[in-house]
Amino acid sequence: MVSILRELLEFIVERGLSEGASFCEARYFEERINSIGVENSVARSLSSGILRGIGVRVIVDGRWGFASTNMLARESAERALRDAIGSAKSIVISAGEEAKIVEVKPSTDMVIHHVKVNPLDISPEEKVKRVLELESAARGFSDRIKDTFITYRDFETKVVVCNSFGTFVEEIAPRTQIICRVIAKEGDNLQEGYEVVGNVAGYELIEKINAEEFSLKAAKRAVELLSAHPPPSGTYTVVVDPRVGGLFIHEAIGHNSEGDLVFSGQSIISDKLGQKIASSLVTIIDDPTRMGYGHFVYDHEGTRAVPHKIIESGVLVGFLHSLETAAKLGGAPNGSARAQSHHHPPIVRMSNTYLAPGDMSLEEILEDIDCGVYLSGSQYGYVESQKGQFTCKVEEAWLIEKGELTEHLRDVAISGLTLEALKNITAVGKDLRMEMPGMCGKSGQGIYVDAGAPHFKIEGIVVGGRR
Repeated sequence: MVSILRELLEFIVERGLSEGASFCEARYFEERINSIGVENSVARSLSSGILRGIGVRVIVDGRWGFASTNMLARESAERALRDAIGSAKSIVISAGEEAKIVEVKPSTDMVIHHVKVNPLDISPEEKVKRVLELESAARGFSDRIKDTFITYRDFETKVVVCNSFGTFVEEIAPRTQIICRVIAKEGDNLQEGYEVVGNVAGYELIEKINAEEFSLKAAKRAVELLSAHPPPSGTYTVVVDPRVGGLFIHEAIGHNSEGDLVFSGQSIISDKLGQKIASSLVTIIDDPTRMGYGHFVYDHEGTRAVPHKIIESGVLVGFLHSLETAAKLGGAPNGSARAQSHHHPPIVRMSNTYLAPGDMSLEEILEDIDCGVYLSGSQYGYVESQKGQFTCKVEEAWLIEKGELTEHLRDVAISGLTLEALKNITAVGKDLRMEMPGMCGKSGQGIYVDAGAPHFKIEGIVVGGRR
């Protein structure tokens, strides 16, 4: 299969060049997915499937063309190539919009991420039993638990990239993830607890889970939030935990550092390379080589991944790049281009994005705060990159009074201006954790990412509340 696939991809690349393409890339994608959904002690869904096919990308006369096929026959791949070339020729471009890429040295490699326990060796019945055990622990925690949901997924993704530079790389990566949502109810008051575990790993990840630190933890949080209070509204000093911090870093600065958004003028930091844009305590890194849900060795252009420093000691030092954005922005490709499947061209994406740790304990960060808010657990966030505004919704919070956590708060959201917030980070902890394995959406594509931070303190953040 490998030799036949290689012959097919190399044939498509050679044919693309002979048909007038200055660059040609043929990318094979295969993903096996197994999932289980449990709701209120009932296994509601059990599914498995395979998605596979070939995506073909070309540059013809300075214009991009892309097409894909689910069929692996030579005729289908040739048809995709013709469609890609045809789409490139049909595009009208203006001066300065020409397709341009950095020519890199070719890579030849095969990477297999090994697991301790292959999920395919575990029967569906055994997986369902394990998920039901974790769900039952949450459901039995309190009579105020209204609904419990656990979703289990395991993936095996294979990507083979062949291009006209001479690159031929193959990477096979497994990922396993489990998510627990618990909803507690008292009168009209509904509150939710959420936990997620995921990594580039096999079923051993699920075997190691302790209900106390997973489903029971989510249930306890949901129930305790029933008696929490709405937050005060206003501008406060806030301290964020690693999950809220990871969400902030991902949304507020991660997307702004993506080379395609920088080049198109949709980023607030596009003209600030080399400038100080954050507190000297701030170093932000996107690192696909670090173990986490966003880990990989080669991106989907065949570029070997390296750690990317975005901000170093407050200074903007780099962007995330594809072959194209590196060429257009004068950078170096750093392995940041990925695609959801063969049906999509690679675009610039984050991987494992985090704030580098400092040297303070949480107690030291809190001790000089007379009145503030401690934020814990992320629900969702979004950023308007062109406006430089961010919003984050968190699971729970506490008032900080004279350095101590006091009143428990619920339904808390924060918002602010990205660059102001980065400059107002005044303390960074040493307890870095990556705890946000999930999918990041951009331009209609979802891709595996992770994010994290140590505890850190930001001055002057708007807290939304009802009192």
